[in-house]
Amino acid sequence: MTRRIFHIANAALAIAFWLFYGLKCDGTMHGIEGDSLFLFTGQFACEMLGRDGGLSNWLGAFLTQFYYYPLLGSALMGLLLALLAEGVARFCKSDLTLPLALLPSMACAILLLDPKWTPALPVALCLCVWMAYAVSRIKVLWIKVVCAFAAALFAWFKIIDCQFYTYAVAPVKTYYIVFAATSLICAVSAVIPQKKMKWIPSIATVLLAAVFVMAAPRKVDKLQEEIADYSYMVRMRDWDGILVRAKGGRLSSPLSANAVNLALAMKGRLGEDMFNYYQNGIRSLINFEERKISSEILYLLGFVNEARHLAFEDMAGNPSRDRGVYHLTRLINFNAVDSLRLPIAQRYLNTLHKTLFYRHFEPEQLVCPQMEPSDDFFFNFGDFCQMLGFLYNQRPQNERVRDYFAASLLLEKRTSVFSSFFGESDYCPKSWKEALQITKSLNGEGTAPELQEYVDKYNACHGSAGGMGRFSRTYWYYFNFR
Repeated sequence: MTRRIFHIANAALAIAFWLFYGLKCDGTMHGIEGDSLFLFTGQFACEMLGRDGGLSNWLGAFLTQFYYYPLLGSALMGLLLALLAEGVARFCKSDLTLPLALLPSMACAILLLDPKWTPALPVALCLCVWMAYAVSRIKVLWIKVVCAFAAALFAWFKIIDCQFYTYAVAPVKTYYIVFAATSLICAVSAVIPQKKMKWIPSIATVLLAAVFVMAAPRKVDKLQEEIADYSYMVRMRDWDGILVRAKGGRLSSPLSANAVNLALAMKGRLGEDMFNYYQNGIRSLINFEERKISSEILYLLGFVNEARHLAFEDMAGNPSRDRGVYHLTRLINFNAVDSLRLPIAQRYLNTLHKTLFYRHFEPEQLVCPQMEPSDDFFFNFGDFCQMLGFLYNQRPQNERVRDYFAASLLLEKRTSVFSSFFGESDYCPKSWKEALQITKSLNGEGTAPELQEYVDKYNACHGSAGGMGRFSRTYWYYFNFR
């Protein structure tokens, strides 16, 4: 009975992990998948398997590619964690130690909620546990000793010493604690003699599973998940999805604001709707500290060379020291704009066609050469507004640059400069009208007739905390209070 309850609890935990990880952490999973690469070639397999911990890394990369579909990838990971718990349970002679068999898979599940931990961790644990169990089943002593020695050497060089963390500064102590704890559980479970107990192990198993289900979701970084969601939707050009996700909610990060403003620009609504969302200076338009979204913004505006530069830097700084499918797709798009760089794009494309889910990928056509600068100028990452002004002067027909340049002037509250550029423009969305009205007011000029009633209402409640709420989505509110 206790064994049956353990199997049910193990299956329930795997299903819970599958649904939660696949539904609530789908943005994180897409980000992990984008930073990894698995090629179906013998050369790739030999290169991966030849490294330390190569088998774990290769299998981890194989599983990670299925994160392309979050529910499929999380199902495979849930199955792997269940297999790990079943392997540890094979060492349990006594029902009393059965609940302990769930602990290694629970620890792995909690660590995997942090995208910095790779699937190589549960893969390595699972391989070691089942290999140890297979050796323990050998009856002939000298064969068991030889196999144990060979398995230990193989595990140390090809399984344990794996890339379990995506950054150079890795929590090695935590990694080996998990390994040591798993080994200790297996050893203790194998030593304690067989003893059946009616209800204590069953209750302990159920309580342990319940505590895990309640506690594990708290380990998810909601801000990180939000940024990952927006980053993925930018990558997939899902502009409507970005605006739907941002509707009615405060943007928690400048990177989220970057994605929302880019979506508004791509829909031609930046000047009309940008102050319906929280804005906080020029960083709301672009944040060069985050190369992925920044390179996308520069590319879609027409700064293709700078976008290519940031994308290549991001690939070179990839923590795993490998190219990811996200880097390849971006570099293909960024190089395909220039006919002289098509051979480079084709080489990246040939690599991408050896993957499972990107074998039919083709470059997009969202940017044309007529959007790029017509004359060279030094790009200053420290003054994005000025760079937008240079490009707008060269390519006034580039509507995305026009909207971004106007937005940058508004966010920096340079209304006089804004008026000199756009005061006579036929295109005049809501935020532009409000900015032009501010300039007129500062210069002592009259109010535009169509805004007279609105301006009077604003002035009547200016400074009143209770009455300013209805104007919180205007440029006037941003100009005066942010």
